[in-house]
Amino acid sequence: MPIVTEEEACAIYQDLLDRICDAYFSDDFASFQTAIHVPHQYKTEDGEHRIETYEQMHEAFKAFRDYLIGVGVTNFVRRCTGALALSEAKLIGSHETDLLQNGVRLREPYEVWATLELVEGQWKVVSSENAVKDTCWQSFAFQHGARSAAGRQEHKR
Repeated sequence: MPIVTEEEACAIYQDLLDRICDAYFSDDFASFQTAIHVPHQYKTEDGEHRIETYEQMHEAFKAFRDYLIGVGVTNFVRRCTGALALSEAKLIGSHETDLLQNGVRLREPYEVWATLELVEGQWKVVSSENAVKDTCWQSFAFQHGARSAAGRQEHKR
């Protein structure tokens, strides 16, 4: 039986979502890095992807942030729709992601399911499954940043 209640799990999950959104809008990768574990596994409707290093994650972060700003997103809202503790150190949950420009939706909200683990005393997202295709701009921007960094890392070797 989990030690953390469903209410506590949702609060932990929502807090992490809020910190991630704040990090994007304040261009604060250091804060973002404290919320995301690497290696990081994520899925889209088209397949599975893996980010191996924080350099790749940083490039993914920058590309996604630049796209949010570029298309005029003024409010990036993620709402926890449920969370459950599997143990004292592992949560699963889901959230809805809504991208707004001055209160107007830029696209329909989409669902994300994530696994959080307590890593060195801090909750981090270790994997996620996003209800978007690879060609969806949110997914494409994130993946493009990660791939660019991976290509540079390979080239250095």
